[in-house]
Amino acid sequence: MDEELDLPKRVLYDWKKLALYVLPAAIVAGILVAKLGTKKGRAEGDYVSATAAFTKWDQILDQKSDEFASLERLVKKYPELHAHYDAPIGQNLLAFIAPDKAAPYVERTLKRTNQPYYSDYARTSLKISEGNYAEALEEASSLREKIIEDPKDHSVLLAFNLMRIATLSRELNNHERELEAWREIKRYGGWEEGIRNPEIVKHEGFKELQKHFSVQETTLLDYIQAREEVLRKS
Repeated sequence: MDEELDLPKRVLYDWKKLALYVLPAAIVAGILVAKLGTKKGRAEGDYVSATAAFTKWDQILDQKSDEFASLERLVKKYPELHAHYDAPIGQNLLAFIAPDKAAPYVERTLKRTNQPYYSDYARTSLKISEGNYAEALEEASSLREKIIEDPKDHSVLLAFNLMRIATLSRELNNHERELEAWREIKRYGGWEEGIRNPEIVKHEGFKELQKHFSVQETTLLDYIQAREEVLRKS
């Protein structure tokens, strides 16, 4: 049931792509630092070539393209490039091209970052790519509990994980759980009128979520409101 969100025609997201968001840009920026060094000569030129190859491939997302082959060749030649490209390659493969090919890139990213919550989130993405939606929902719900109980700020991860819970619940026809996830997103994001955001969660992560899924004049809140109306009638 790959239904699309009711957004403008130029900006359509199906539920699976939303749920598969494995390492959002904000998360990657927070846990990955590409230390490519200051090598000169040919190595420096190859780094530039790798950047150009990834940029082109990121636009066409064709695993059989010359750009992807060139990027893989350069990453194999310079292992330090894995830290820079594994996460975005893995995410693109999961969400858009070939989920079954994403595991090596995701696993390498997880091994390097060694961030338990992020590892849980990313591994659940692999479950979704395999079609294990019920198990993925259980894992996402468990992760939510861990994040809520942790005094440290994980608002970005919490926001994206709640989005995942909502979209998985929709796919599994768990209307009550989906509705509760939307309410949590609004409450923690400070978007629910008359209800104060609990102090244990900061707004920043939910601002990032809204930025990712709001396009042109259509916002994430517009979509949430539309889903809530449908759920109340069901």
